[in-house]
Amino acid sequence: MRLAAVAFHALKWFVHEFLLLAVHPRAGSRLGSLCRITGCLVIVLCLRVELRNGLLPDATAALIQVGLAGVTAVLIGNVAKEFAFNLCARFIVWSGRTFFRTGLTVGGNSFWELQFRDGTWLKAETASTGMSCEWTEPDGRCNRFEVRSVA
Repeated sequence: MRLAAVAFHALKWFVHEFLLLAVHPRAGSRLGSLCRITGCLVIVLCLRVELRNGLLPDATAALIQVGLAGVTAVLIGNVAKEFAFNLCARFIVWSGRTFFRTGLTVGGNSFWELQFRDGTWLKAETASTGMSCEWTEPDGRCNRFEVRSVA
């Protein structure tokens, strides 16, 4: 049962982080969609390169080959997506606007973050067990606040 839960969270994370394209007309949403599409394109390119010589003749070995190629492609695609988000955030903040991003952690927690022109940021993560919030102040101090639910 534990493997099924891990697979469900991994699939939910993949769909949210790569395939959930924005329907909002805001510029930040469109840039977020562009970053996610970049990650998807890198995944497809990696799979193409990794599997261009075909699969191994044995079915078990071919399944392992596809699994390892898929994991490697998703990891490289995630790095490309995060790099694209970083570049977009720098551009948006440099232009004098606040950069807003939402996402999902691999563990299934939802998060959002704001990056401001003065170099400060605010991040919040929500889980079934509570919420945490981190932020910086203009003098560079970092703060953290956690709220845990009582069961």
